[in-house]
Amino acid sequence: MTIGAGGCDLVVLCGGLGTRLRPAVSDRPKAMALIHDRPFLDFILEHFVVHGMTRIILCTGYLGGHIAQRYAGIRHPYEVVISHEPFPMGTAGAVKHAAALIQSDPFMVVNGDSLIEIDPNQLLEFHAAKQGWATIALASAGARSDVGFVTVNSHAQVTAFTEKQPGTVPQYHNAGLYVFRRDVLKEIPDHRLSSIERDVLPALLPRGVYGFVSTVALYDIGTPERLAEFASSRHEWRGGVLS
Repeated sequence: MTIGAGGCDLVVLCGGLGTRLRPAVSDRPKAMALIHDRPFLDFILEHFVVHGMTRIILCTGYLGGHIAQRYAGIRHPYEVVISHEPFPMGTAGAVKHAAALIQSDPFMVVNGDSLIEIDPNQLLEFHAAKQGWATIALASAGARSDVGFVTVNSHAQVTAFTEKQPGTVPQYHNAGLYVFRRDVLKEIPDHRLSSIERDVLPALLPRGVYGFVSTVALYDIGTPERLAEFASSRHEWRGGVLS
């Protein structure tokens, strides 16, 4: 059965330390880096809310009070729930820490420092059709070498996760947007550091992980240069849902 965006919880991972971004953003979490006087996180939430998502769980960590101060307790056209990790738990550990707050099956997860403007309804339809345990949004691989690369077969099933190898031309890389079957939560250990990319997804390959390929531009703000690139792509704030 396919659920639309309105029935799917969105988990946003906002707890990273943002070490590489510190020269440009040192007083707040990287998800709160300012773009034309608005935090980057606004752009992420705006995109998903416009496409119908109504329940959002923000997984916070480093300097998480900045996020809670902006989003908790404010009237929105959607529900915001805060899950604050007591220590750095990694991407999967943060999701596990928020497990009691996740109500939908499946649920969606997105990195709080990247944005690929895929319609979540299309992603959910693809996930339902494939009936796998996880779906990953995939972007065309560019010149970057600091991300994980993904190999898929003719049925869109992921067959391997690799690092870039000399002399090879990888097809796709992980765009940091996922749909998971709720049962995945049982596979993540409690109260431990754990990674979606390194621990969870490779272990799920035998059960079915599928790649949703998109040609939409992928932005991330992990470095000062990429933060500036995203800012230059947004000449003005185009939203309104968060106002």
